[in-house]
Amino acid sequence: MINNILEFIIEIAYSFAIIFVLLRFLLQLTKANFYHPIVQSIVKVTNPIILPIRKITPIIGSADWSCILAAVIITTIKYVLLMLLKVMAPISPLILAGVVLLEILRNIIYIYLFAYIIQAISSWIGSSPRQTIFLSLLEKLTNPINKRVPFKLQAGMMDFRPMVIVLALFLGLRIISYFYAKLVFFS
Repeated sequence: MINNILEFIIEIAYSFAIIFVLLRFLLQLTKANFYHPIVQSIVKVTNPIILPIRKITPIIGSADWSCILAAVIITTIKYVLLMLLKVMAPISPLILAGVVLLEILRNIIYIYLFAYIIQAISSWIGSSPRQTIFLSLLEKLTNPINKRVPFKLQAGMMDFRPMVIVLALFLGLRIISYFYAKLVFFS
């Protein structure tokens, strides 16, 4: 009973921490407006984690690798705690490294999936000035991926590229889940 409660607390704390850290990384990578209110909130929430790590990691181009290192540390702590609680069978450090990388990739895909889904829903219901602030940030996040799709899938005013991207993201999740299962359950 207590293990279940602790596992739940670990999962919730991990989910919030990793989403904010990865959002910070992705928004820096896409050169989102630093003074955007949502970006400022994400920066303030993640500063206690990122600033100490930034002292030892380089910033190459627009990529702040301290965010990725923080994501690796947070994910590793999650799995070590789950192994200590005996919720998860112990795994070797090499397999743990693979599981951590797959978990980070899975969370990045989830961020993009939710961004595309929120954009699709908001296009159906219209937008208010408050929504526009949020949607401009999502557009900044998803535009680099949209531009990488080399072909146009348009029918009138409807662009189907985001749908193809969402399907590719779901395929990526399936592939990651396959390798995750191979590492955790068949090692």
